[in-house]
Amino acid sequence: MNAGELSDVEVEELLGAYALDALDPEEVVAVEAVLARRPDLALEADRLSGVAAWLGAIEATEAPGGMRAAVLDAALARRRGPADPVIDVYVSLSERLEQAIAELPDDVLDVVTPNGLTASELVVHMAAQESLLAQILGTPTIEDLDEEEIDARTRALLPRFAGRELDEAVALWRDSVEANRTWAVANRDRTVIWRGLGLTRDDTLLVRAFEAWIHTDDLQRAAGRPATRPEGRHLTLMSDLASRMLPRALAVSEREHEGKTARLVLTGPGGGDWLVLMGSGTDLRPAAEPDVTVTADVVDWCLLVGDRVTAEALRVQVDGDQSLGRDLVTAAPALATL
Repeated sequence: MNAGELSDVEVEELLGAYALDALDPEEVVAVEAVLARRPDLALEADRLSGVAAWLGAIEATEAPGGMRAAVLDAALARRRGPADPVIDVYVSLSERLEQAIAELPDDVLDVVTPNGLTASELVVHMAAQESLLAQILGTPTIEDLDEEEIDARTRALLPRFAGRELDEAVALWRDSVEANRTWAVANRDRTVIWRGLGLTRDDTLLVRAFEAWIHTDDLQRAAGRPATRPEGRHLTLMSDLASRMLPRALAVSEREHEGKTARLVLTGPGGGDWLVLMGSGTDLRPAAEPDVTVTADVVDWCLLVGDRVTAEALRVQVDGDQSLGRDLVTAAPALATL
């Protein structure tokens, strides 16, 4: 982490250490730069500093053995990020979806979302997906439902929840997310067959996190609320997945170009730079110039991959072979149904 460029979220996590004077000088400068434009955080920092000073004044004794070390270790752990970033993005974006569901007004439950389901049906669809993964992983969360084709599974679940509180579908979804998370903790190196594709444990969770984000935005729009941008660390993982899936997307959409390579540049926090093979027999040529370079905003590209932005509407810059660039952009959403 570059201490000179702390985000607001990172500063919130460091306020306790800041109040204890436990930060390095460059971190103090970075924190105070954010506090200067966030009076609410500055007020909280003052409050924590006041509490620390007050406790010191009334106690006037040495802190319990190991207390300072424990505080510093906790602060350092938070700065390093989660121990398993893939589980973190899966759980975090699932929690955001649950919050979006909880905030749905009753009068928008019948609003049709971009995938053709109403808002309430979309919740059942997500329960169908997560419970299917739990079933595949050997930890089923619903009885008498073995269907593995997702549309058929959704259709089978819809009558079960018809006329019932939405919370019951949410409970199945939540139980399934927890079952999948628990499995993932103990099976870091496993491969999963998901929708006909062999995926690593990490990519399986990332596919589910990606869909949780897309459908969270669907529900927010149904409720008339603006979409929210995922955190940079989450976008980093999802944009990497989106770029690595491009060769498969090109093959599925029959837009492969043997012997050709493309450079994908995604800008903004969580973006990156990838060399994409445009044909199954193409050799990776890192020293060679790509045949085309496609540049776009990372969120716009991920929304394209999630079939929420059309290829025609995408704000994109194509340098090099224009036809190759068009095929890459057009193929990107081919695996959106994963």
